[in-house]
Amino acid sequence: MFENLPAEVKAAFEDYLKSANKLVPDPKDDAKFFKFVILCHQKNAAIESIEIYEILEKQGFDEAMQDHLVILLEGGRELLKAYDKALGR
Repeated sequence: MFENLPAEVKAAFEDYLKSANKLVPDPKDDAKFFKFVILCHQKNAAIESIEIYEILEKQGFDEAMQDHLVILLEGGRELLKAYDKALGR
């Protein structure tokens, strides 16, 4: 899973997968997922939403949870890009 990702990014996603509720969103789980999103941004990690869907499905996540997490990933990435731009980075 994610062979080309930086180790820190991969570890954050694996940490999320270990304890996340696979059926419904939970703020504690979202915090771990946000850490993954932030690290993806900081490390400029190349990961596509379809890859997230595939992994979540294999891990037994409910389809609605898969959608929720991909929305968080995509929205988080866009927010972080806009934030960097506003700061002139």
